[in-house]
Amino acid sequence: MKIPISLVLETDPFKADDSAITVDISRRGASVLTKLALVPGEWVEVVAKGELSRAVAAHVVWVREENSSHSNFAGLELF
Repeated sequence: MKIPISLVLETDPFKADDSAITVDISRRGASVLTKLALVPGEWVEVVAKGELSRAVAAHVVWVREENSSHSNFAGLELF
């Protein structure tokens, strides 16, 4: 299910991607497509775009480059 989201690095709130989208969502996590250069082990905040959005902490578990769009796929564990 593709949902537009914002991702914000917890260590640097000025680094954010307002154009990120979810690619897949499960009970414990999500895979996302983002322009951020994420690294496994980093913490991010995930904010779904919409009227009732709130920030959710997430731990970056894995990252894979998407060469054709200069983006990254990332697996996030949600807390």
